[in-house]
Amino acid sequence: MKSKLVGAVLATWIVLEILCFALVVRAVGLLAAIALAIGASLLGLSDVRRLLDFVRAGLAAKAKGESSAMLDGAMLDGALQALASILLILPGFASDFVGLALKSPSVRQSLARRLRVRSGNADPRIIDLDPREWRREARGSGGRPRRTTAK
Repeated sequence: MKSKLVGAVLATWIVLEILCFALVVRAVGLLAAIALAIGASLLGLSDVRRLLDFVRAGLAAKAKGESSAMLDGAMLDGALQALASILLILPGFASDFVGLALKSPSVRQSLARRLRVRSGNADPRIIDLDPREWRREARGSGGRPRRTTAK
């Protein structure tokens, strides 16, 4: 069952890439479309070396036992940047579009947040408290209510 799903997804992706290439050729011409495809691949290749160094440094820090939420977040961001580079290297404009979208920090942060929630590792800056674990106090100095933990 899974192999049929993978085959269907691959076939759909190939058809989408061919359709996108045909649309770009129709819009800008064959030589310009080829130049755009080569330029996108070069953009992806230029970023790979920097990302590999980043991943090596992160893996070395994990091996030393420096695991933290910040390091995990940086590793996820680096993995998404690497995926963006790989998508840019692949031939085709549909994968280039997704790769360019992943180059945007806001898209990566949104996707990382969704991945963390789906995996059960929510944003480390957010602490979910039971209603019995906090109470509202008088307004603080900033005009906002302060929340404190129950004692």
